[in-house]
Amino acid sequence: MRLIRDLDDFEPFRGGVVSIGNFDGVHLGHRSMLQTLVSLARKLNVPATAMTFDPPPVALIAPERVPPRLSTVERKAELIASLGIDCLLVYPTNREFLRLSPQDFFETIVRQSLAARGLVEGPNFFFGRDRQGDVELMAEMAAGHAMEFAVAPAVEREGTVVSSSAIRRMIAAGEVDRAADWLGHPYRISGQVRTGAARGRVLGFPTANLEGVETLLPREGVYGGLAWVDGIGYPAALNIGTNPTFADGNFKLEVHLIGYEGDLYDRQLSVDLLAFVRETRKFADADELRDRLQQDVSQIRRLAESVAEKH
Repeated sequence: MRLIRDLDDFEPFRGGVVSIGNFDGVHLGHRSMLQTLVSLARKLNVPATAMTFDPPPVALIAPERVPPRLSTVERKAELIASLGIDCLLVYPTNREFLRLSPQDFFETIVRQSLAARGLVEGPNFFFGRDRQGDVELMAEMAAGHAMEFAVAPAVEREGTVVSSSAIRRMIAAGEVDRAADWLGHPYRISGQVRTGAARGRVLGFPTANLEGVETLLPREGVYGGLAWVDGIGYPAALNIGTNPTFADGNFKLEVHLIGYEGDLYDRQLSVDLLAFVRETRKFADADELRDRLQQDVSQIRRLAESVAEKH
């Protein structure tokens, strides 16, 4: 799959089938829509393109209302590529673009820039200035230009439509295993490994201190996860928050990779969050903390083995 950020590079994919959306998290609803997109593109023997925006339009319209992201552009591209999409077009949002009426959006973007042969959207798709256009209007415009148009049905979990906003609430509450069910894949965080206080090494549980995480973090606590190093997944214990045992009130994200030996400093590290393990709490001393960490590691190792067996 090609990741394209400039319309000048889009020429090889003009005349394809397109889905337009934010695709934050690439959850089950997005996946259903993109699978429909691929099916229609293959039927017409044309490229399948997903078009998203960077920054998201709300960042220019109402910056105070921008929700924390579930995925970086790179993670979004990785997930979308796994569905068979040929091109992810990351459109550089600007105020001129946001002023386009629905009719101008269709003519300028869909017909001229993309030369789309077909469109696939979800039932809650809106486009154009102030979100004035909806799927009914898009269907009408597409029909007027002999363009294929399909609406992928919403996907439900627990009697509720799967949405990025619902998944954000789950992750914020620490329900990362439930969020994974709605996403269709584990929730991943990525950051740069930086030097920490090295207390974990003294305790026998060396940690990688992650900084620069650009996506939503779950609430404070200890989590079980899978950390990826050179394509290999290692069971991982994550502590998100402060360290009250050592009276350290600084917020940190510390990752202990179970079974890994090596230097991770200054490397990019990605961790899939599998489950909430326990609350962060103050222990009487370092020995009590060490005993609890041993229990955490045993529990997380079993958790990772259970997840591996399912896949």
